[in-house]
Order: sequence, then structure tokens, then C-alpha cells
Amino acid sequence: MLKGFGAKQQTKDQYIKNFMRTSKKVLNGFNTPEEAKSHHSNLWFKKYAYSSNDYSIDQLLNPKKENLKIDLTPKPKSNGMDKIVLTGYNGIWRILLHERSDKSIDFDIAVCSGKCYRFHSEVIKQSIKSSFGIDVYNQWRALVKSDQNSLKQLIHLIQSQINFIPWSYTCSQSSARLCEQVGISTYRGAAFLFPASYR
Repeated sequence: MLKGFGAKQQTKDQYIKNFMRTSKKVLNGFNTPEEAKSHHSNLWFKKYAYSSNDYSIDQLLNPKKENLKIDLTPKPKSNGMDKIVLTGYNGIWRILLHERSDKSIDFDIAVCSGKCYRFHSEVIKQSIKSSFGIDVYNQWRALVKSDQNSLKQLIHLIQSQINFIPWSYTCSQSSARLCEQVGISTYRGAAFLFPASYR
């Protein structure tokens, strides 16, 4: 099991509200968590919207599916800025847990969309619609929805392996809805991945 701070004897809602009240990191220099989330979402969109768009309809609609697995071997991320502490795959989904500079743990949920995994729902939508149109995008969305149980299974496995609480900004309303649908708590633009031991 990956170790961190021990889980406190409080509810998830209590933990989240205490975190939001006391954490300067979630504000990140902004007045509200919502402003911080919007800022980061826009930065990520600008960074990723116009890269990795050279894929075919076949690659998009017939993605390779992975068996359920996680890798607990820490390794540097490709940008050299932080350390990946866990990587998990199942079906068309990938989850990364990675360490921020302050040693807190971030996470992202990515889905196979073309030749690579992407985590920003608006980036994915823009890429597919501009390349192939709305009908293909809707086909891809249906494919993703049909594999949502794979994401739930992956999350449950990761939750069984951690005793700390990674958090991340959500990219969009649809990202927040997905988190809630698969058992990840969200509040004011942030998502929290609680360990299985947490009530």
C-alpha cells in the first residue's frame, strides 16, 4: 500500500470543507477555488488542444483496451517537473497519481482518444469535432460511456492501495460529472480521491 498521512476520523464532506478552508494550495493565488480551477483548465486547454491530433477514425473508435493493472513504481514524469507515484490502466482508461513540488499528490483521469490518453474533456471534444465532426464525436462519447465500469474498477483498486487523499482541479462540468459518477468526490472545482478506508 502506498503510504501517506493517516486518514482522519471525519467524513468525506468534513475533510473536503476543512481542506478548502485551510489549504492555500487550492486557491493558488486566486480569490476562490473556482477561479483557480478555471485558470488551470484554460491553461491546460491552450497547452494540449493543438497537439496529438494526427489520428484516424479507426484509431479513435477502436481503441486498444488494457487489462486492469497498476504500477506502484515511482518514476519521473516526462516533463521532469514531478514524480509519478502510481499509474493505473483498465479498458480505455488511465489514472496517474503524481507528486507536486510541495509533496502533495495530484491525479488525472485520462481516456484513450486516438493515439494517446487525454485528460481534458474540452480538448478531446474540440479535437474530434474539428477533425471528424459531431457525429463521430457522439460515437466516441457512447464508446466511452460503455466502458465507464472499467474506470470504476480501476478507481476501486487504486483506493485499496493508498492511505492519502490526492486532489486535483476538474477540467469542466462534464469532468466533474464523470468523477461523481465513478465515486470521486468533487467540490467547488476540485476532485478528491479518497482511500477505501475512508468513510
